[in-house]
Amino acid sequence: MKVLQIGLGPIGMAISRLLMRKPGWEIVAAVDTDVVKQGRDLGDVIGLESPVGLDICSEIPPLDPDDVDLAFLTTVSTFTEVLPTLHTLARGGIHVIASTEELFYPHHRYPQQTQELDTIAKQHGASILGTGINPGFVMDTLALLLTGVCQDVARIAVTRVVNAAGRRPSLQKQIGVGMSPEAFAQAVEQQRVGLVGPTDSLAFLADVLKWKMDGFKERLVPVLTHKPLQAAHGQIESGQVCGVRHLIKGISNGKEVISFDLRVYLGAEQTRDTIYIEGTPTLESTLKSPDLEDVAAAGLLVNMGPLVYQARPGLLTMIDLPLPHYQR
Repeated sequence: MKVLQIGLGPIGMAISRLLMRKPGWEIVAAVDTDVVKQGRDLGDVIGLESPVGLDICSEIPPLDPDDVDLAFLTTVSTFTEVLPTLHTLARGGIHVIASTEELFYPHHRYPQQTQELDTIAKQHGASILGTGINPGFVMDTLALLLTGVCQDVARIAVTRVVNAAGRRPSLQKQIGVGMSPEAFAQAVEQQRVGLVGPTDSLAFLADVLKWKMDGFKERLVPVLTHKPLQAAHGQIESGQVCGVRHLIKGISNGKEVISFDLRVYLGAEQTRDTIYIEGTPTLESTLKSPDLEDVAAAGLLVNMGPLVYQARPGLLTMIDLPLPHYQR
């Protein structure tokens, strides 16, 4: 399968390294806006022992569906920022899998722009999917899969504990690392901190399970460090913010039916993902993996590749495709 890789941050580089060792895959072009990476050999940038003979471009080169089968888009988190690129790829008839968090389930947040993108994709025979570990897998797709054995479901609760140490600087900034408690509170009011995607996961679950929601309650609580810690941008001191606890509750008919408890901070211990389903039967499942972030995100996007390539045209969600699974 011929691939266009757009964005060479941690996830994009992990995808590229994975594709280089998988038979049947070929990266035909790689794009990044970082001038330090542009013009360099892809193998050098992603840490391979030898060059691969492919220089990184500053913009998407002229391509048509005969040149490329699939584009992996791993750039920004917001739907509106990535929309022009999606329009370009869709009009070129190129299938897309993106790690953009807001593309996972954009219908409730951007109804008009979503409909327009879906129409363009269908007109040009392109399939588009937004997915990742969160949103895209743990708090939504996997939780939904576990309900498959239930006769009825009364409530879904998901808890994530993630160590943000070593994660990309943009994520650490997103969770307020290095802020004072006062600056964090101000950033919450201005909607400048917090994780992108939990409300989309909530809307996805509610729609698929046909739960009519009254609304949701959201709260962001700073996690403070009690000792100096090393962050992506330098050292932070005791009393500063080292992450966030992001709490969301979805209400239906006056009752809490969905709750998310995301704890993402530097130095988090006992990292885990726990899904609790109250129903018949009641279930609880916990995943434990130190690599259930960028490494797993690359695996998920690549494994979804053949499924998206074979899917119907349009803007898709994870419910529109076969179950994600390992692909050789």
